[in-house]
Amino acid sequence: MSGFLLKLIAAATMLIDHAGLLLFPGHRWMRIVGRIAYPLFAYSIAEGFRYTRNRVRYFLQIFILGVLCQIVYTIAEGELYFGILLTFSFSIVLMALLREVKAAWQGDETVLGNWLGFHGVSAALRSTLTTAAFFTATILTAAVTMLVKVDYGFCGILVPLAAYLPDSVPVRKGAFGGMLAVLSAVQWSLGDKVQIWCLFAMIPLLLYNGKPGKYRMKWFFYIFYPAHMAALYLLSMAI
Repeated sequence: MSGFLLKLIAAATMLIDHAGLLLFPGHRWMRIVGRIAYPLFAYSIAEGFRYTRNRVRYFLQIFILGVLCQIVYTIAEGELYFGILLTFSFSIVLMALLREVKAAWQGDETVLGNWLGFHGVSAALRSTLTTAAFFTATILTAAVTMLVKVDYGFCGILVPLAAYLPDSVPVRKGAFGGMLAVLSAVQWSLGDKVQIWCLFAMIPLLLYNGKPGKYRMKWFFYIFYPAHMAALYLLSMAI
């Protein structure tokens, strides 16, 4: 199964989920099917970050689109709530810092180290300072999720990291599945009994061959989220 097909399944199940939320609130099965979407997109975000040629541009594309969606949502609903694109924006920042930590411990030059002026320090101190920067950013991110409601919360931000850190594909998928289990347990403790169905997303993920596929359609998947939400909102208002 290619990355394109993986994202296509994610988009289809997300559409079913949001249609159930906005148009058919009594149909619980639609919300259950929709639990498959987030894990597939989260894994795709990690894969995209791993293989992109320009990580800054990759972040900006998702972050700017997330901010635009956030503005529309805040105006429409009158509340501050960070949607899934901003959740993934936090994930990308932490993955970037995690990449810097890995490079520093391997003795390589890092963008963060150069930016913070770590040129004259020892390799051990440079690695320690880079690691401290990562944990500081992680703590600040956790603090943000306590102040503002973020889609899938702090645990949801960490899920893509599990798919990014390991180099081995089997270990990567195993770590990702474990993190999904943690997310499900956290959501269950908060009263969300539906999130546990997200574990079924591991079936297509285990079939994923690591290749992007014949078709990419990158911008389609970027635009699909705000486009389908706008269409469903308008349809729900009309009904």
